Amino acid sequence: MAEVLLLGRRATREIVRYPEATIPTLFIPLFFLVVNIGQVSKTFPSSTPFLNGQGYVAFQLPVSLMFAVATATSGLALVTEIDLGYFDKLLVAPIRRSSIIFGRLTADLVRGIATSTLVLLVGIALGARIEAGVAGAIVIVMLAAGFGVAYAGFGLLVALKTRNVQATQSSFLLFFPLLFLTPNFVPFDRLSPLMETLARINPVSYVIVGMRGLVIDGWNLGQIAVAVLVIVGLGAILTGLSLRVIATYDR
Repeated sequence: MAEVLLLGRRATREIVRYPEATIPTLFIPLFFLVVNIGQVSKTFPSSTPFLNGQGYVAFQLPVSLMFAVATATSGLALVTEIDLGYFDKLLVAPIRRSSIIFGRLTADLVRGIATSTLVLLVGIALGARIEAGVAGAIVIVMLAAGFGVAYAGFGLLVALKTRNVQATQSSFLLFFPLLFLTPNFVPFDRLSPLMETLARINPVSYVIVGMRGLVIDGWNLGQIAVAVLVIVGLGAILTGLSLRVIATYDR
């Protein structure tokens, strides 16, 4: 645990030291949030049943939160260390290799909490109300940050397997089809039959639904539980694969 905290603190300091690596990841979610509200808010006024009296910003806010946390930043930091040779020094150091992965994920948790809090505050400033209250807002932030940690395992996996900056950077692109094959603009029942089927088998949909319910409807423990299960399952798979690769990593 001490090794994880030490490496996590080091990785977190990198975030503070190089904010230019994090700031661009905030541009996309905030850009999409503002643009989507401007384009669709008149189509779906607050009287629309699925908005429960709120503006369209409340419906789009969880999507922007997912954009904010699903990055390849940790993978890029790791592959940079591989290129510079510092990763080799970590491998020969008297620490467990798993600590390298968990240290990076610790920094992702810190980054996820910070970025999702900022996006949430922007959404509130634009008119969204968190029906679940302050406690619900905290749960939303933790769900978003947890998903960011889970998805970070994919970037780390690509970095370890390819040892290539371009490949690791492009791993973020996988999230686009995953996000757009969800009820990101309208609920499940307003999608075409094919899109609804694809959205329902996409696990990312249920994380969005869990957060959206807290914003628009209030507390729904069933939706929250499903979102948590998806995050834990995705994290276990991707982190497990990363741990397996680093355990057999050959310099």
